[in-house]
Amino acid sequence: MIPKSDLKELNFNDYLEIAGKHRWIVVTFFVAIVSFVAFFSFWVEPTYRATTVILIERQQPKVLSVEEVYGMGLADKEYYETQYKILRSRTLIKLIFDDMNLYLDPEFSDARDPISVFISRLTIDPVRNSRLVNLHFDGKDPQKITTIANTLAELYIKQDAEIRTKASRDAVSWLMEQIVSVKKRLEESETALVKYMEQEKITESPEAGNKDNTVNLPKTLKREQLRLEVEISEISRRYGPKHPQMVKVLSELESVKSKLDIETQNLINLNRKAAQYTILKREVDSNRDIYETLVKRAKETGVSEQLEATNIRVVDPAEVPDGPIRPNKKNNIILACLVGLMLGVSTAFFIEYIDNTVKDPDDVTNYIGLPFLGYVPSARKEARTEDEIDLIVYQKPHSVISEAYRSIRTSILFAFAGKPSKTILMTSSSPQEGKTSAAINLGITMANTSEKVLLVDADLRCSRLHKSFGIQKENGLSDYLVGNITLDAAIKPTRIENLSLLTAGSTPPNPAELLHSGKMKAFLEDAIKKFDRIIIDAPPILMVTDAAILANIVDGVIMLVRCGKIHIEIVSRTKQKLQDSKANILGVLLNNVDYGKESYYHYYYYSDEEKKKNV
Repeated sequence: MIPKSDLKELNFNDYLEIAGKHRWIVVTFFVAIVSFVAFFSFWVEPTYRATTVILIERQQPKVLSVEEVYGMGLADKEYYETQYKILRSRTLIKLIFDDMNLYLDPEFSDARDPISVFISRLTIDPVRNSRLVNLHFDGKDPQKITTIANTLAELYIKQDAEIRTKASRDAVSWLMEQIVSVKKRLEESETALVKYMEQEKITESPEAGNKDNTVNLPKTLKREQLRLEVEISEISRRYGPKHPQMVKVLSELESVKSKLDIETQNLINLNRKAAQYTILKREVDSNRDIYETLVKRAKETGVSEQLEATNIRVVDPAEVPDGPIRPNKKNNIILACLVGLMLGVSTAFFIEYIDNTVKDPDDVTNYIGLPFLGYVPSARKEARTEDEIDLIVYQKPHSVISEAYRSIRTSILFAFAGKPSKTILMTSSSPQEGKTSAAINLGITMANTSEKVLLVDADLRCSRLHKSFGIQKENGLSDYLVGNITLDAAIKPTRIENLSLLTAGSTPPNPAELLHSGKMKAFLEDAIKKFDRIIIDAPPILMVTDAAILANIVDGVIMLVRCGKIHIEIVSRTKQKLQDSKANILGVLLNNVDYGKESYYHYYYYSDEEKKKNV
């Protein structure tokens, strides 16, 4: 296969041409898909959709300061995702089944899991950048689905209110239990405080009254003790230890120390009582604060329980839908047209991509590397039988095909420009490519220019020229080559002026040996003296060696290729085989071309006009 990187760049006209070439594929895909979608759209039972719009507020309405009662500490996203899950929960769906008795509805009762069927028809569609939610429900009965959508919203709101009411009741119950427990602890702490005050004979707070005097007295005694100790030191240096003044001061010092010990002990006892009193008093105050807070919260929660506040409400109740949401016949058919056209065109391009046959002149020049001599349009519109095709230039001289052969004749004349040539070999890669018809019509075209033309049927194995002209096959080329008849006896005139025929003759056992003999070369030398142009119809070159033998002894070889049927690789092998035979390849003819294609028409018109100018 020719590498795709070597293929020519396609333009818009090329794409149109490819689509036109495979138009039946495009049309088949288009019609099939559009027909199927149209049939489905009109056959399927329509589905309707009812929509209820609800508002879900993020926070509970603050009737009282009861934020602590409801656990609303979730992030917004988590909160709303939770609400969407609740709307599709089986628990909520069971409520609407019970409320509307949907278990007996054939639309659900026949299903293995009715609730799953219900959920599959329910769509939760949050409105972006808002707290609104579209609650869609699909079904076949417009009135029923409207009732279901509105009932589901009501039950959802009712369920939310009941959950909040239950939370309030549970909170009140829990608060009452805590109040009883805290009240008991408060009473116990108060009793312990009173008992301690009685035990220690405390009539007022140890921190009140003469606490300051109790603390300051030891300080005064300490200063007095220090003064007496200094005075004793001075008296001792002046009078000695036995002096009456010394004895008096010592007595005062002992008295101060005794008082200091007593006051210090009293201060220690007072601090101990104050610490214990503070502990007991603080516990009493703490229990009292907790008790009062719980009582306040219990009253507030009890009031909110009666209000049954909720943060969800219906904004727009569902209304009976005017029309179905599916199938959308108009959109479906438009989409089917686009898809059918795209698939058809894509398939056409895919087929064209994998098609490696010779299809146009560019394939001949770019990939085969040979001159393009012209093309022969398809004769299916102008001829019905093989015999009519063989003689179409004679029978319909003004046809498109006749004009094409005249263009080919001009191309051949240019191929021989500056070189006298009389012998042309017509061959192909494989059978059924139309080389015999091309050889006959090309001979007729040249004969029309007053040239004496000889058609030679060198296909000794499968000859056909005699049938086209209605002439006996015997006494032809093979008979001449074996020496049974003379050349003049072998050549037969036809009903076409200036055109003679040399049939294949009797079928020999060794065609290749006959064609390779010196008698064949002698035949061409003799024939050239009598005719202006000799056109030889040879067998397909890849089938037998006959064409390769003859290619070496003629002036030029024309390769005929059936358009769109023969792969480039096969034609390339044909070219190589001819080159190995040292043949002079004039170029390639494309046969059975769809003349209606714009590209071929323009190619023919402009190339032919150019040739006429050069002539």
